[in-house]
Amino acid sequence: LGARVTDGTRVPSTFRTLVADPPWRANDSLPGKSRGAAKNYKTMPIEEIRNFEIPEMHDDSFLFLWRVSWMVEEAYTVVRAWDFEPVSEIVWEKKTKNGLPKFGMGRSVRLVHEACIIARRGRPPIRSRSIRSSFDAPVGVHSAKPDAFYQLVEDLTYGPFAELFARRHRKGWTCYGAELPPEKDF
Repeated sequence: LGARVTDGTRVPSTFRTLVADPPWRANDSLPGKSRGAAKNYKTMPIEEIRNFEIPEMHDDSFLFLWRVSWMVEEAYTVVRAWDFEPVSEIVWEKKTKNGLPKFGMGRSVRLVHEACIIARRGRPPIRSRSIRSSFDAPVGVHSAKPDAFYQLVEDLTYGPFAELFARRHRKGWTCYGAELPPEKDF
């Protein structure tokens, strides 16, 4: 998997929380130089994502799997292929830098949100039962998830934490990803 520990500690043998934002292959040809995932990074077919080797997970652990709105069923097959049971979702209400709803693309409606499936293995402990199912945060570069999401995950679950398909390092997390820049001090 090419593990990179982002805070100088060793890689744990099992993780309690896994975040994944797979590079879903949407098979669309949008106009423009940067519209669509395939113009921003290498995408993967659904079968390859389902068969992707995830790090060793604790018997009682959480998965947070980001999905695209038009690939609902495919995302749930990934959750089950990775041996997790879906239990809920988190919704990110995307905002512009001015705090207005971000008007995105969509197949049937214009999207102003992204959804993340919450799934579990066993009976993982929950840190706080006061976490809400949606949050709003500004949009960054293509596909990047906001810091508010990671804070929500850390407030809700226990570590050790890992992220698959990561595109940046996060202090206290083990990050796996082909697009990770060289590690820097935090």
